[in-house]
Amino acid sequence: MVRKALEEGLIVAIVGFGLGAAVWLLTGRVWLALPVCAFGATLPLCWLRRRDDSNLREAGRVVAIERDQHEATRQFIQRLLDVVPMPIYVKNADSRVIIVNRAQAEQWGLAREAVIGTQSFSLAPDPERTRLSLAEDRQVLDGEVIYKEEHSRDGPFHQEQYRVITKGRCEDTEGNYVIVCARFDTTKWRQAEREMHQALEREVLLRKRNQEFIQRVIDVIPDPFYIKDRNSRLVMVNEAFAGDRGRTTDSMLGMLSTAVALSPELSISTVAEDAAVLRGDIIDKEQHYIVPRTGEERFRLVSKRPCIDMDGQPVIVVAHINITRWKIAERKLARMAHEDELTGLPNRRRFIAEAERLISAATRHQNPLSLIIFDLDHFKQINDQHGHVIGDEVLREVANRLMLQLRNEDLPCRWGGEEFVIFLPMTDAPMAIPLAERLREAFANAPIEIKGLSLAVTISGGVAQKRDDESLNECLARADKALYIAKRDGRNRFLAA
Repeated sequence: MVRKALEEGLIVAIVGFGLGAAVWLLTGRVWLALPVCAFGATLPLCWLRRRDDSNLREAGRVVAIERDQHEATRQFIQRLLDVVPMPIYVKNADSRVIIVNRAQAEQWGLAREAVIGTQSFSLAPDPERTRLSLAEDRQVLDGEVIYKEEHSRDGPFHQEQYRVITKGRCEDTEGNYVIVCARFDTTKWRQAEREMHQALEREVLLRKRNQEFIQRVIDVIPDPFYIKDRNSRLVMVNEAFAGDRGRTTDSMLGMLSTAVALSPELSISTVAEDAAVLRGDIIDKEQHYIVPRTGEERFRLVSKRPCIDMDGQPVIVVAHINITRWKIAERKLARMAHEDELTGLPNRRRFIAEAERLISAATRHQNPLSLIIFDLDHFKQINDQHGHVIGDEVLREVANRLMLQLRNEDLPCRWGGEEFVIFLPMTDAPMAIPLAERLREAFANAPIEIKGLSLAVTISGGVAQKRDDESLNECLARADKALYIAKRDGRNRFLAA
């Protein structure tokens, strides 16, 4: 800008001297030409002064604009960093913080103004961290990039924290190297990963403890997995799938998937499903089957998805998820809801539901119904003398002997404690009383042998034929009253209600 002003002033001076020379040549009078030349000589100075003032004003205006633009840029950079959720800060070559975003300031628990100008490691004074931070800063300034994961316990409550830390260098607006640091909190994912591993470890342990209903356990990581081409030939299988079929992985490659199906029934739908998947469909289904080699009952979820391999060819990705344990547990829970856990007999809920159904059928067909209720004589003495473990064994043996005396259509029940009820379809009182007597003799004539003990056990009870005008509860009440009288009259007997 100054050079341009000088060039313009020189041009003005030349013009002034030119005018003086012209006057001298035209008039021949030197005294008249000299003032013109002098005036021409002063013109550059006036011109330069005027240009300097103008240039200074222009330079000031440019500096102000640049200063405003620099401040606007700085504020934009700060706003930009503040919306980034991960902590970010910038340090100069002396490891002093020059920029920090909101997330990092909040993590340090300080206002941004209190952080600017401080050395980052001074915010968490620790000699080892200070040494490491300074060493890393030197590495970054030399052109290296730091990428690492830290595991620590911070804060007043020593909360566990995982984070990925990155450090790299860049040039600031003046060409000086600065250190850009970013921290990404991975605690949630790391803890979830750890919980998943812990859950899987518990699952493996649980499977080992349940060998009685799981004969063959496959690795839960990974489950059976394989890939088929468009012709349903296996192009990749994992060890879980190969082991499930009793083969090696290499021997299965190139085979048709239908050739390794566990049963003909399971292979029937494979071809149609594969065609549907190649058209873009997704298959999710549950299967129940028996393993031919072992006779083991299994349940699994089958997932089939379309995919494109590295050569751009369509393939079918299949995964099997073993849910046998959950299905068997579900079945067991359903059974427990209707069976007495100790004896295996129907519980009171199931007995009432089944008895009401039998009563409805008997009413329609005008068939007789009877029931027997009994309990063990002096059962409390057995518990008091030998303990509840022996008492439980006695109840199991009572249930076993009871089942040996009943017909298939009869409905037994553990009513509660040492009390049992038997519902007898198509049976009147004259038929029910001999059955009750045979049951009584089955106990009176044969002591119960348990763990070296020979226990004499007798039973007392009541027998009632259901009347047309009474409910199940009313019939039970009559039989229970007969049981009470049998107890009062000496026990080891059955009385008709």
